[in-house]
Amino acid sequence: MLPLMLMACGTGDDDGRRLGEIIVGTWQRGWGEGDVVIDGDTDLEPDNFTYDQFVFRGDGSYNGMVRKGTFTAYDTEGKVIYEGDYQCDNNNLKLTYLDESSVKRSLLAQVVSFTENTIRIRYDYDQKGITVTFIIRKKE
Repeated sequence: MLPLMLMACGTGDDDGRRLGEIIVGTWQRGWGEGDVVIDGDTDLEPDNFTYDQFVFRGDGSYNGMVRKGTFTAYDTEGKVIYEGDYQCDNNNLKLTYLDESSVKRSLLAQVVSFTENTIRIRYDYDQKGITVTFIIRKKE
């Protein structure tokens, strides 16, 4: 299982809506062609990244610009791989969680674009020297 490593800064929302208003809910990683793009010198394929589903709960504060809450990330078999806190605005999604060794991690992803039912996220996976861009879609 590869870790979910996130970072960067973004450019804002693409349609005037606030990401914090729509992020609460269950999101499924896209598994179609082009839903995961890996840039860099690597043999890794989209199927090597096991994260599959994300649940964002709005149990923290929201002031119209920033939402805080808790999240859970699941692998392709439905097992929890990460859970912790998140904070988002229109540009960034920050995840704070304990890794497999119980070390606290805090990672920042770029929100490339979003609508009410899709979010495109980009992060750097420094250990492999690659950048991964992927889509998550809101489940009904």
